[in-house]
Amino acid sequence: MDRLRRGEARAEVAPAHAHLVGIAGRGMSGLAQMLVQRGMLVTGSEPSSRLAVERLRRLGARIHAGHSSRGAQFLVYHPEVGRDHPSRLAATRRGIDQASVGQWLGQMMQESISLAVVGRRTASTASAMIGWILTQAGLDPTIVLGSEVPQLGGWGRVGSGPHFVAEAIEGAGEIGPASPSLALLLDVGDDRPWLAEERKAAIRQFADSVPADGYVLALEDNQMVAEVVRDLVPMVERISLDRPSDWWGADLREERGRYRFRAFHKGQFAVEVRLRVPGRRNVLGALAAVAACDRLSVPIQEIKQGLEEFAGLSRDFESRGSYRGVTLVDDAGCDPDSVSETLTIARQVFGPRPIWAVICTGEETGTAGAEAGYPAAFAGADHVLVTEGSGQVGGRRANSLVEALVGSGVNACEAAGLDDVIRELDGNLEPGDVLVTLGAGDVGTIADAFIRRLSRDHQGR
Repeated sequence: MDRLRRGEARAEVAPAHAHLVGIAGRGMSGLAQMLVQRGMLVTGSEPSSRLAVERLRRLGARIHAGHSSRGAQFLVYHPEVGRDHPSRLAATRRGIDQASVGQWLGQMMQESISLAVVGRRTASTASAMIGWILTQAGLDPTIVLGSEVPQLGGWGRVGSGPHFVAEAIEGAGEIGPASPSLALLLDVGDDRPWLAEERKAAIRQFADSVPADGYVLALEDNQMVAEVVRDLVPMVERISLDRPSDWWGADLREERGRYRFRAFHKGQFAVEVRLRVPGRRNVLGALAAVAACDRLSVPIQEIKQGLEEFAGLSRDFESRGSYRGVTLVDDAGCDPDSVSETLTIARQVFGPRPIWAVICTGEETGTAGAEAGYPAAFAGADHVLVTEGSGQVGGRRANSLVEALVGSGVNACEAAGLDDVIRELDGNLEPGDVLVTLGAGDVGTIADAFIRRLSRDHQGR
């Protein structure tokens, strides 16, 4: 056990060759990075050409578009990958051991002081903040995240200390890794109400897996979380920004999008924090990080310093520099609530400057409910460009969304592929404008294209 706590024997549970199905998916990239850093041979299948694929290849993973897992001793899959997936069927025929990413992380977390965080974007923020605080406090944790964090060198890190921090992975009625020493249940959404009961059962199963001497931090203002933690055996503390609670974030003060807040524990002042990352949505993650790290006996001044130095997630209102006087910002949000939050932050940070928003449509934008929410979400933008990224105008989702926006008075138009978006922007952006790229896919590469163009301009002088 002592060797495991020091991280000397954790690699013993890892196979010589692991194949990851959907290696660029949420949670999968972090596991892939960790296994590569431990000296594993990591292969993966990924049909898309997303940026994460290239980054994983640079780390040393071997990635292809097919389904071959030949030579692997172990196959790891996202919970959404069913038993009838070609890679899983082939692994079954060959007798290759299989596990979901959550199950695999749970195996690797055994004997660690383990922490897992559930809850959409807030979970990404909180787990990254906790990992960064523990790192800066000299505790050398192992961290596996669903989002990239530049300060941590990617989706996480391999440490030799006793702590293991993971952003929990959800899918197909499963949430893992199970049995963490500390579980954080935060912004559990109802974005798919028809799966609410299944999701509640999965979260309850996850919470029930926490050991009796463990700890659960639960968002008080979330009905599903409140129902799940009722009558749990482990110690439960609640967290809120809206009312006094076990952990309460109060006295929020905003200045150009960045927040200062005071954390109270059971009515007693704990710490005041001034966040570097903009947006009220980061305050809840920061409060959760204060509570979790306090539970782990991290000195409060080190918690404060870590939070105030934390620079944010990739694609979370990420500043990408500027191009000819235009400020470039990138954000992964694509549902109406996320878009509204992001544009609200942009208005707080940049004031009256003209805001251009570009969104690449996906499945989240194609539903009637989503379309109904977008006009209000985009009301904070001065200009909106919508693309499906396919290179063709008239895509069903993009066309429908533009009609809904224009019908509500939003200044919106459709562009074909990303090249067309870049041409449209290049011909219309003015110095002082703010460009915010939103959504999944390759929309985040628009800022890269402008930065490369600026570099070529300098070289040509």
